[in-house]
Amino acid sequence: MKLHWSDRLSFKLARTAVIIAFVVGLILSAGQVYLDYLEEGDLLDQKVNKSLAVAQKAATRAVLILDSDLATEVVSGLMEYDYIAEAAILDDHGAVLSADQQDTSGFGTNSVRVARQLITDISTYERELELPDTMADQPGSLRVVVDRAVGLQPFFSRAVTTFMSGLVRNLLLVLLLYFAFHQGLTKSLVQIVEKISAINPEQPREQRIAVHKKHRKDELGLLASQINLSFDAVQVLIDNLRSTNKALSSSEETLRKRSWELEQEVERTKKTTMELLVTKEQAEAANRAKSVFLANVSHELRTPLNAIIGFSSIMADQMFGPIGHEKYREYLQDIRNSSEHLSDILGEVLDLAKIEAGQFNMEEETVDVVKMFHESLALIGGQALQKGFQIDLKLPPNEDLPKVNGDRLRLKQSVLNLLSNAVKFTPAGGNNVQIASWVTDSGELAINVKDSGIGIPKEDQELVFSPFVRAASALSKNHEGTGLGLALVKVFVDMHDGRVELESTMDVGSSFTIYLPNERIIEEA
Repeated sequence: MKLHWSDRLSFKLARTAVIIAFVVGLILSAGQVYLDYLEEGDLLDQKVNKSLAVAQKAATRAVLILDSDLATEVVSGLMEYDYIAEAAILDDHGAVLSADQQDTSGFGTNSVRVARQLITDISTYERELELPDTMADQPGSLRVVVDRAVGLQPFFSRAVTTFMSGLVRNLLLVLLLYFAFHQGLTKSLVQIVEKISAINPEQPREQRIAVHKKHRKDELGLLASQINLSFDAVQVLIDNLRSTNKALSSSEETLRKRSWELEQEVERTKKTTMELLVTKEQAEAANRAKSVFLANVSHELRTPLNAIIGFSSIMADQMFGPIGHEKYREYLQDIRNSSEHLSDILGEVLDLAKIEAGQFNMEEETVDVVKMFHESLALIGGQALQKGFQIDLKLPPNEDLPKVNGDRLRLKQSVLNLLSNAVKFTPAGGNNVQIASWVTDSGELAINVKDSGIGIPKEDQELVFSPFVRAASALSKNHEGTGLGLALVKVFVDMHDGRVELESTMDVGSSFTIYLPNERIIEEA
């Protein structure tokens, strides 16, 4: 690798050092020249004053005796100095007794011409002529005009010499510093760079960078050793990278094979999904058909059932005459009870079928929940008394409960279903069934039905609200039922934007709570 001489570090260092040295030298030289200028100016002033002192007596005599020849001789003597541009002897009235002048602008070297641009080159000196102490008045004065540029000519020559010698000194310093920096730094750095450039990047550890023994303990030696350590680290990284690439190559084939297997799995999943969609559509169609079938069958069965219930009631009540045997009356009562039970089941099936078919509509009205509770107790209370317990109704003081906006028949059916289940699953002689209602802190109306029956297993508590599902407890199988009661409760409460919560413990009892939202509550005026 070749570097231009101006790009080398040694040149840049030498240039920086010389610039600093030049500025410092320039400042020092300027200070020295200025001091020399002040000193040379004082010498010039002394020289002029001395010349005036010598000529003073002769000038005084020429003024006193008005000798113009003597005055001219004095002025001519002063004009012998090349730095005096003008000389004159004046009497006490300011009249010129003798005067002379010369053009000094052409005197001196080039340095004097340059100096004229920098300093004030004309100075005027005037000396009063002195008389004996017995004379009171001054007879006149002696005046000279000095060209300081000519008078300070030796100083300017020395100043030019000083600056030129400083320039030459700086140039020599540049060459010496450049050579020193080149030999001490740049040459070794260039050798290190050339060795680095020659190293094989595939095997950097194969070659080592060595420096001259004089640099082994300085910064260059430390740099070379750190570069060698870096090459060792790079070699380790390259070896690891090659190992990693080899492992990646083997993994790529495995990944390609796995990708193919995943594509096959995706195809199978798509096929299975299509089959599931078809099955789902078939199941939905079957469910709709089932709902239609249940609705039709329920309707067709209820017509003869109503006739059976009506005729069995007439016969049991002996409206058209007595029945011959008491046993027949018992049979008629059984027929009536069974028919009414079957009619209730068909009613629940018909309601569920309408809901699933989307044909069920709510008939909302203002519902007096207190009155609804009493009506429900009147219908279910007899069943509880037959099993040896009662249904307790717990309401706020003065039965102070708000009315709600909803479907009165469906809310009443929900309460009846919960009470019927509570009575059904509470053993004979057990604790009383409890129905309570209150307004929660959040403004909801709560309706709670609690029993001391067989309880519902925890794993079945989420399933009991599904149609045709009953708890898996062995005791529950001893009680008749279709599994539609709780499902209808859940559906009816959802239609009122409410919710149903269940808490149950095996062999302790169950607690169902209906929550109607505060939007359903009618505030009394």
